[in-house]
Amino acid sequence: MRFYLRICLFILYISNIIAQEPTRTLAVLDFEPRGINSLEAATLTDRFTSEIGKTEAMTLVDRTMVEEILKEQGFQQSGCTTDECAVEVGALLGVQFMISGSIGKLGDTYTIDAKMVSVESGASVETRNVTYIGKVDGLVTEIEILAWDIMNLEPPLALKEKKRLGAQAFLAAQAKQKTRLGALLRSIAVPGFGQYYAGKKLMGAGFLVSELAVLGLYASANSAYTTATDDFNNYQNLYNTERDPVMIADYRSKVNSSHDDIQSNKDLMNQMATAAIGIWAINAVHAFLIKPDNVTASKEPLFKLAYDTQTKSPQLRFSIALD
Repeated sequence: MRFYLRICLFILYISNIIAQEPTRTLAVLDFEPRGINSLEAATLTDRFTSEIGKTEAMTLVDRTMVEEILKEQGFQQSGCTTDECAVEVGALLGVQFMISGSIGKLGDTYTIDAKMVSVESGASVETRNVTYIGKVDGLVTEIEILAWDIMNLEPPLALKEKKRLGAQAFLAAQAKQKTRLGALLRSIAVPGFGQYYAGKKLMGAGFLVSELAVLGLYASANSAYTTATDDFNNYQNLYNTERDPVMIADYRSKVNSSHDDIQSNKDLMNQMATAAIGIWAINAVHAFLIKPDNVTASKEPLFKLAYDTQTKSPQLRFSIALD
């Protein structure tokens, strides 16, 4: 079993490498705090780095790995604020690009300065400056959007909406959003209702009509089964009491015919019952797997490459979203 799993992972690894462009590598240094404490700066850097990873524009070196190598070389992130230092650290890490910056506060105004530097040339590749006035939760949104901006990518709609509404209002709106669990429970109760709830009305109608059609056929077969059973019992009694040879033969034929009708309708009922259960089960699984119209799809891939600075080679990582 392990052998086949390794073969599958190897194939996925090779196909991922072939499908992708040559890997570009990137590391992020802690942003320099100016007017805020180092813990706040580190927390905001974490959010920035996490969002950089979601862009998938480059292969990102884990910050824990960055810290380990810096510690081994006697560097401190808090003291590495110049482009020259960032290039030197990048050379030690074996990456192509480094991002460094600062986060400052004066009164209620925050400023974020971020710069991407090419390790090979030492030149500044991208520079971004953000000014924000407001509560710190809004600053988190700004730094998440900055991560997409510095990679020259359009931020996700969810981030734009979060900025427009404000973090608290956005979270409140998210709490009211439709969920997979809500779709699942509705489809368990009535096939198709989960899809309808999730905004997939055509699919919902398809499941509901299919289930009703199968149940209709089951009801029809059940009615025919009941009629055939009554006929069988009636002809059986007549057959047992009849003395006329001609009538006995006739009743025997009707008894056999009724018995055949009982069996055929019983088989049809079993088939329709199996079909109804199958449609119900598929409908429930489908309702859980689809995303409601107001849920933003995750950017996190099932398989992705990460960069190992010690071996200076890409690694295949596997993750499953359970939301």
